[in-house]
Amino acid sequence: MSFRPVALLALLFFACTNVNTARLPVARDARDVFVTSGDLHQPYESVGPVQATRKGALAFGFFDPAGTSLDEGLADLVLEARAMGAEGIINVHYEQTQYLPFTRVLFAILFFIPLPSEVTLTGEAVKLKRGAIPPGGI
Repeated sequence: MSFRPVALLALLFFACTNVNTARLPVARDARDVFVTSGDLHQPYESVGPVQATRKGALAFGFFDPAGTSLDEGLADLVLEARAMGAEGIINVHYEQTQYLPFTRVLFAILFFIPLPSEVTLTGEAVKLKRGAIPPGGI
């Protein structure tokens, strides 16, 4: 067997591309919370740290019945901030369990062994001071 087919097979099994995205809900009323991964350049008061964690397992290497995606974790983070009386969350960071495509395919074949999965989002819950405009606000 020549080197090229082996290299091509290795590339197919071990190459990884990863894109993490989360869809943010559009603010529609006064109860909606704004979220930013950076600092806020408006006067604000810190309500405190906020964190949301979801743990579960990926079934067949790809299906996420426990909802350990960034979207689900972000929804939980917004609910936590809203319960604290915050208007926004700043300096948001996340950690998420990720696997190579080869690992996912292997665990799809070994369907009886679930892959552990977890997402954790952290940030600082804030209230805007009088006259401050939230990011993206008018």
